[in-house]
Amino acid sequence: MMSKLITIRAYKFAELSDKAKEKFVHEMWDMPFESETGEYDADGEMIVEYDYFGEWDLEEQIDYCEMNNHLFNKYGQLVGHLEEVHDENL
Repeated sequence: MMSKLITIRAYKFAELSDKAKEKFVHEMWDMPFESETGEYDADGEMIVEYDYFGEWDLEEQIDYCEMNNHLFNKYGQLVGHLEEVHDENL
């Protein structure tokens, strides 16, 4: 199998247009972040809260995407793992 070298544009969340950011925020509503409060309900079950990416301020969203190395296409869709190639002949 032969690999092919292609060039694509990938953007950090902070570099996206407002419309592209909104698209990603919309997609993230389906994936809440669970966190245990450390408190228990009347049945002795741990109380779990849900946190949503769309409720965070822009700085928190940018930080989350940077910490997780998220890169996007210009439409706000995540792109897969990319390898950076440093070749003077390219």
